[in-house]
Amino acid sequence: MRLSDSIISAMQELALEQRRLLGPRALWHIGDLAWGFRQHEGREDEWKIRLWVDGGRTVAWSWLKQDGRDLLEHDVHPDHIHLLDEILAEPAARVAFAFEDDGEGREALVRKGFTEPGEAMHYLVRDLAGPPEPPALPDSFRCRTIGAEDVRERVSVHREVWAPSRVTESSYAQVRAQWPYRESLDCVVEVPDGRFAAYCLCWPDDANRVGEFEPVGVRPEFRRLGLGAAVCTFALRRLYQEGGRQAIVYCVSEPACELYKSIGFRVHASLVEYRRT
Repeated sequence: MRLSDSIISAMQELALEQRRLLGPRALWHIGDLAWGFRQHEGREDEWKIRLWVDGGRTVAWSWLKQDGRDLLEHDVHPDHIHLLDEILAEPAARVAFAFEDDGEGREALVRKGFTEPGEAMHYLVRDLAGPPEPPALPDSFRCRTIGAEDVRERVSVHREVWAPSRVTESSYAQVRAQWPYRESLDCVVEVPDGRFAAYCLCWPDDANRVGEFEPVGVRPEFRRLGLGAAVCTFALRRLYQEGGRQAIVYCVSEPACELYKSIGFRVHASLVEYRRT
């Protein structure tokens, strides 16, 4: 069964409010939810989603992914932080997250048995006072955005970068149909033979003027040519042209983090996973 747009919208509603209140410290961007749900179209049987609503407004949610890791994602409005213990009490969850410097969140995790730290994902931000200079590219390479006729090649580059990948032309069509996707921010580097060597999908949040890069990739044969930095710089220019004044991105590996730092991003927080022992 296809996950209803109303559930995604309710979760995105909270993400918009959190971004307004917390800025870069917001756990989620509306694009995270659009991408996270629609790229995995057909996996709804592996998920358990709960919403907490107060006065008609979503104030918290949890998303349990029963896919082997039993990962529990969540978001809670600051005025309803008391719900965190109830969320983390989910008996099937084995992994949950908190910012490294979030003492209250980490204490809640400990109370519910999440005590073994694991991998960290770093949150990066860059303000946009103006559009960056156009990126340098090898001869006959060009940056552009995609259209409907490019979906097959767009899916192909993603699947090669993230192999094995469940993304298909059908699931990517669902991504493209999901708010706030905008093909004018779906950026690629095209090589002379028409293939895409690199890509950066930028998700807009027009209300808060913040764009998120998710995902970003470079085909293995085209790595170490500066194409990751080039396509992200192009995406920053497109974001600025469409009204964005801040960009965010996440990274885990050192090479990915260094790439983003090289084009002006800075790490401002680290989200650490904790396991139940």
